[in-house]
Amino acid sequence: MEEISFDAVISSLPGALASVTGALERLGVPDGAVRALELSVDEAVTNIILYGYPPSNGRIWISCGVEGGMVRVRIEDEGVPFDPTGAAEPDLEGDADQRPIGGLGIHLIREMTDELRYERRDGRNILVLGKIL
Repeated sequence: MEEISFDAVISSLPGALASVTGALERLGVPDGAVRALELSVDEAVTNIILYGYPPSNGRIWISCGVEGGMVRVRIEDEGVPFDPTGAAEPDLEGDADQRPIGGLGIHLIREMTDELRYERRDGRNILVLGKIL
């Protein structure tokens, strides 16, 4: 299992994503699963940075591992509690400019992963994204 941690600021995002991609590649994860998890991690971490730590910054911890036929990325933060698995599905009908803003990132994560789990434990949000290999 490979782990990284970084400051919860937008400027940390490119380096964090590069580290996750490198970890997944070193674990032998196929390109399609790497790309799906990259997008999902990008969405999840961006939401943590923008909404999880107002008004101050915090830390984010990410670990990657393969178990059985599943690759998992675990994202932890100490920000505001938020369970994305309970978020409502967005309204995808009609013109984009007529729809309410928000919710598409979580929808993307659901579509790109085979497993999405959340728990709040010891003051931390723990989000697990899984992709079948």
